[in-house]
Amino acid sequence: MKHANFLMLVLLCAIQVDAQRQLGKLNQYFNHVAQQGYMNGNILLAQNGQTIYQRSFGMADIATGRPNNDSSRFNLASISKVFTSTAVLQLKEKGLLQLNDTFQHYFPSFPYGNITIRQLLTHTSGLPDLELYESLIRAYPDTIVTNDIIIPTLIKEKTALYFSPGDQFRYSNTNYSLLALLVERLSGQSFAAYLRQHIFEPAGMRLTSCDASSFRPADRAIVTPQVYGMLYDSVYTAVFNVKRFMYTAYNNDAAIGASNIVSTSGDLQLFDKAFFEGRLISAASMKEAFTPVVLNNGDTLWEHMDTMRGAGKGSYGLGWGIFRQPGFGTAVGHGGFKFGLATFYYRNIDLGQTIIAFDNAPGPPFGDVVTSAFCIMNQQPAFPTHVRQSLVRLFAQAITQYGFDNAVSCLNTLKSDTSHYYFSEKEMNQLGYEFLYFSSFPAHQQLAVQTFMINMLLYPDSFNTYDSYAEALSATGKKQEAILMYQKSIALNPNNEDGIEALQRLLSQH
Repeated sequence: MKHANFLMLVLLCAIQVDAQRQLGKLNQYFNHVAQQGYMNGNILLAQNGQTIYQRSFGMADIATGRPNNDSSRFNLASISKVFTSTAVLQLKEKGLLQLNDTFQHYFPSFPYGNITIRQLLTHTSGLPDLELYESLIRAYPDTIVTNDIIIPTLIKEKTALYFSPGDQFRYSNTNYSLLALLVERLSGQSFAAYLRQHIFEPAGMRLTSCDASSFRPADRAIVTPQVYGMLYDSVYTAVFNVKRFMYTAYNNDAAIGASNIVSTSGDLQLFDKAFFEGRLISAASMKEAFTPVVLNNGDTLWEHMDTMRGAGKGSYGLGWGIFRQPGFGTAVGHGGFKFGLATFYYRNIDLGQTIIAFDNAPGPPFGDVVTSAFCIMNQQPAFPTHVRQSLVRLFAQAITQYGFDNAVSCLNTLKSDTSHYYFSEKEMNQLGYEFLYFSSFPAHQQLAVQTFMINMLLYPDSFNTYDSYAEALSATGKKQEAILMYQKSIALNPNNEDGIEALQRLLSQH
């Protein structure tokens, strides 16, 4: 008996030493993360439901100097879909629905008779995403999209599906806002009240709510999503104050089901614990939720992993991303993104490991940070992070500080240094539009023309560079030059419908 007790003591000591060694490596790595400014948010790591590491970085609101802490509440963004899926599966277990029921069975006015609940859950419905509301918001710029206008808008716009339901996978937030409507109809409760009673309270999530708007200035616990307002800006600003993000950060920020659950890292870990202990849905429902989607042609969907770096492949089940990582088994979870906000929730089923990461001023290292956390938890070296600076951002800042000629010289000098800088056609195009439509300083339109021209010269085989250049030329009264550029764009891409329409308008003016 004494011998057995001694062996148990030795084993416990060894476990404690390993835990201390792991904690030391995590501290060392996240000290580096803090020093380099790789993260502005919260991270929580858990093993078998028990928190082993938790840390906050940076500012919940940079303008006021309010720091992030364990109680900071983040919009979970698309992690919210996990909760919507859980609610739907709970209703299925109560016999209130079947996954192969059509959505139209419960909402007779829904204009697509062959879309099933399963196809909404798996993003195989063919429904449009936020582009659905473009014409509405062009006509009424102050429109706030809420769940109750989704079906009327689908009817009014006579929107064609992108494909026959079940043929393809195409991620769409519309699917999950419709599912929130379904939960309300079948439960007789508001979506927020249903989640509170059947998920948040059973899991002990006292700091979690479902809000029609993720930002309430009166609630200082909610973090502010933060971005560089323009590529030439050097300081962060609240995303709500940036005009070019108005469509997503204002017009489309109120729908629920796909987003807008607001929580803390600690509360999300309580959900993780309750879910995998079987306190929210049955093991059979879990298994179904974690089964990769099979398309109509019999193919199982597999793609590259999102957010997590390294070897592995990803798929999608019923509201859950599915990860298969060689040597580490199967994991599930979900990522989320809004402008100025990145979220990630990961649960490795085979290893019992959980990673929760939020960032309210996210940059390229976010995926490296969560991957490194996973590596260190599994006795592997941290994933290398090599951050290259955006040459377009440097170019933009040089323009506003030192003038266009100096910026061009800077661009020519640094563009060959690909180990420290990267140049993006897409970013350069964005910069041109920032100058053209969102700037007010003198000669901003001419800067747009020059920026688009450089992009066109650097990417002469891209129809889009000619199209954007033509738009700026037209806006500055250079219609003949614009016609030539539109013609070049259309020659490269005969399906450029916007370019064809713009060209016809210009030709009709001659």
